[in-house]
Amino acid sequence: MAQHNIEKWDPGYALLKPFVNLNFRGYFRKIYIQGRENIPRDVAVIFAPNHQNALMDALGVLYALPGQPVFLARSDIFRNPIIARILTFLKLLPIYRIRDGYESLQHNDWILNKVGDVLRQKRSLVIFPEGNHSAYRRLRPLKKGICRIAFQAEEKNDFTLGLQIVPVGLDYDDFYKFGHTLVVRFGRPIAVDPFKPMYEESPSRAFIALKKVIARQLQQVMIQISDRKHHDAINQLREIYRVRMEDHMNGSLRKRPDQLEADKKLIQVCEAQCAAHPEEGARLDRQVRRYQWVLNRIRLRPWVFNRRNYAWWKLLAQAPMMLVLLPVFLYGLINNALPFFLPVLPTRKVKDPQFWSSIKNGVALILFPLFYVLQTIAVAAFTNGAWIPLGYLVSLPLTGYLAYRYYVGWKKLMAKWRYNLLQKRRPFMMKQILDLRREIFSTVDRWWSKTEAS
Repeated sequence: MAQHNIEKWDPGYALLKPFVNLNFRGYFRKIYIQGRENIPRDVAVIFAPNHQNALMDALGVLYALPGQPVFLARSDIFRNPIIARILTFLKLLPIYRIRDGYESLQHNDWILNKVGDVLRQKRSLVIFPEGNHSAYRRLRPLKKGICRIAFQAEEKNDFTLGLQIVPVGLDYDDFYKFGHTLVVRFGRPIAVDPFKPMYEESPSRAFIALKKVIARQLQQVMIQISDRKHHDAINQLREIYRVRMEDHMNGSLRKRPDQLEADKKLIQVCEAQCAAHPEEGARLDRQVRRYQWVLNRIRLRPWVFNRRNYAWWKLLAQAPMMLVLLPVFLYGLINNALPFFLPVLPTRKVKDPQFWSSIKNGVALILFPLFYVLQTIAVAAFTNGAWIPLGYLVSLPLTGYLAYRYYVGWKKLMAKWRYNLLQKRRPFMMKQILDLRREIFSTVDRWWSKTEAS
């Protein structure tokens, strides 16, 4: 597909999208999509997601949206002609910035005309208003490009598009590892038309006003840690203090969306108290950093400390089941090892860790079906009939998933085992860790009580 008709429905894209979505879904343990009722129907829509995890963000929006949305991306990734063709096929349009050279800005006129074609046909347009990605769990200052594009599209159509901007919050419980969760939240749509009088009087004022509304709405559907000084400590508290948040929220927080709501309340409490009591905030910051450092050294996660100890008989009782399932694990591991581990290799040369998941997901998109086909052909060459190769092919993704779940269960079992052993062998060290944990909990408990009282 060429850029001049990128707004049109493409049958090749329609065939590829389910496969891409299936691969993307397989990368995560669970994907939650919320707020679909906020997506306007039969009008021009611009989706505005937060941007933290490179190309995975675009794939997350693509997974959650129906149809064939068009994305705007920075122009430098289009420099290679072959890559540019691929990106165009994937419905990406380049947007040029001053850093790309003043002479290149003239290309934006044509791009904006194509954006107008997309919106006039009521196709979805996706723009990341922050302009680039960052691992910090906060919304960075928005670029005015999304506002300029929205107003210029409406202006060229005499404000008849009914254009609406939908904020999209993306939240990953882990940016870098396979098998975690993603939450995609669509916020309330923002109509552009009410800003028309301001735009006609002063476009720059209208840009600023609309940008503020987009930022405010985006912060409501994502994790927003505004306190830069204590960002890392507050972010770590989301996991450390979660067991206590279940009491505060009067319910289980096993599902990621519920955790998201609890996290937002915890962040609000911590930021308010750190601002009101900076010395106490600094002390808590040091305690959290120390606590997390020690846990990393002994290779344990905060959830392991939610119990005083784990009954040995229960741990030993899991051994027979692990032994019974060991052949399934080995079968799944051996048959999935190459396509699972090979995508990790290219990430070693990439300095920006936010691209690691994107690279692994993209390489896996090619390697898994390729290896599955080659392995099935090999099995067919040494067997008679079609049922054995077909059964083998079906077994590959199933046992691959079971092998991964076995590995996760084994790691958790070993963490509990190691926790119990440390309690016996290094009681003084474990007492210090537990005392530090209690101090952290005591401080946050007190902060929470103050907030509730006020």
